[in-house]
Amino acid sequence: MASFGSLKSHIWDREERKQQYQAHIRGLNAYDRHKKFLNDYVSFYGKDKDARVSLPVKTDQDTLREGYRFIRTEEDDKDSSWEQRLVKRYYDKLFKEYCIADMTKYKTGKIGLRWRIEKEVISGKGQFVCGNKHCDETYGLASYEVNFSYFEAGESKQALVKLLACERSDK
Repeated sequence: MASFGSLKSHIWDREERKQQYQAHIRGLNAYDRHKKFLNDYVSFYGKDKDARVSLPVKTDQDTLREGYRFIRTEEDDKDSSWEQRLVKRYYDKLFKEYCIADMTKYKTGKIGLRWRIEKEVISGKGQFVCGNKHCDETYGLASYEVNFSYFEAGESKQALVKLLACERSDK
């Protein structure tokens, strides 16, 4: 059993260390205090733990990638989960009159199409400027109505879409 004197000394030492620590923290500016707290946190919880391994978090972007459909059907809208509502809200914000094309692999017969976003509509991309993702041509453009066949969600689908592109073949 500890004596009253040793207990009193122990409490006194602990309080003195606490006051020294607080005085040290008060003497630091905000940035140095932030660095100290982060270093203390990392040293306490360990340096080799990876947050992605311990916490598999599904972000909104992951949800959009999984649930996005080029052309939505009534069946896609029946599911009322928050993921599907998020995907539908994103889909409704897209401008679905003209497409933007990625023609980097057109020589092999592969062309990627997507709907325009608000920024592209404002700049005229796809309607007044060539719809090729890597082209900014404004003259010599032709409007095409393309039968776009694609594979999505385990099904082969096709849609009729508008594409404005220049007639140059080197882009």
